[in-house]
Order: sequence, then structure tokens, then C-alpha cells
Amino acid sequence: MILSHLDHLVTSGQVTGYTVEEDTGYLGARVPTLTYRMYMDGPESHLNLGAFAAAMAELATAMRLSRVQGTVAYEGLIRRSRQLCLTSEFAHERALLAALRIVNERFIAAPAAAPGSWRYPDVRVSGAEPAGTAGVFAHRWLGNRASAVLLTLEREPPAEGARTHCVQVLQHWLAYLRSCSIQGAVQPRSLAFSTP
Repeated sequence: MILSHLDHLVTSGQVTGYTVEEDTGYLGARVPTLTYRMYMDGPESHLNLGAFAAAMAELATAMRLSRVQGTVAYEGLIRRSRQLCLTSEFAHERALLAALRIVNERFIAAPAAAPGSWRYPDVRVSGAEPAGTAGVFAHRWLGNRASAVLLTLEREPPAEGARTHCVQVLQHWLAYLRSCSIQGAVQPRSLAFSTP
């Protein structure tokens, strides 16, 4: 029931999108934790996630991989994507800050970025509030095997039954969440967030 309501919020332009996630443990993390999402399909996505995992392996004390389904609207229609989420936990905030530097230097779409990098990478931080990030609210609706998660700028969830957590995102996500639009993030040929 909540997914159809969230779909309506997406198609009506009230929210940018939401995810259905197998592992939402990062939302209540007590240690510095970072999540990074990448599409499940395609060789560039696999290379990107592999490069990211290798970079995090040097810094993280624990890493988990889980499946995510992303939902956004494009030209008035719901678009769903299959994604993988790498959750990395760190012993201290210094290691988390190093991980965020790596994201900013190598995993935001630019000529020198890792292949398949997104223009607006979905990076979520919990268990710390590092510089260069901004606080938003993650509303989670528990499901049997997966939970729906919606990021907003408002503390109040747009539907009943959610548990709300504070998470940090990269600064550019504030404008993205305010606009409730993926225009400029989408390549028309692929309907993806990635750039060549």
C-alpha cells in the first residue's frame, strides 16, 4: 500500500523518488557509515562499483552489499532501476572523511571520474555529521523483506507509519531534493543517472 502512495508522490512531483532496500541498517548506525549506490546492470556499473569497493576496502572496518530498487519519475512515468548498495563502516570520522574525499575526487561524473559515475551520486552518511555534507530526513516504512526509504528536507513523513532518521548527503543533493526533478541528471538515451 505504501509503495502505491509513494509512486503517486513521485509522479505528482512532490518528491524526487524513493528506494526499496534490503538493508536499512545504516539508518541507525552508531559508527561512521557511508552508503554508495550503483546500477546493477551494465559493465560500466560493475566497474564503478568494483572500483568503489576497492577504494573503501583500504579504509572501512566492515562492508556489506545489498540490493536496492530505485524509483523516479521521468516524463510523467515511473522509472524503476535495479541497484546495488555498498555500505561501509569506519572506525573513526577521519576514515569517513577520507572516503568522502575519494567520492568527490573519483566518483562524481566528470572527465576524470570512474566510468559509470553518477552526476548526483546517492551517498548517505550516518553515525557522523562530516563537513561537506548536509542533513536530510530518511523516512523508512518497514516491509517483510525490504523497506521503502524516502529522503526529504522535512522531518514529517508524507505518509503514516514511517520511522524518521537523520542522515547526511552530499551538498548537491539539497538542490536535487528541493527541485523534485531529475532533469539534468538524466541522459535521454539511457534514462540513467550516469554519464559516459
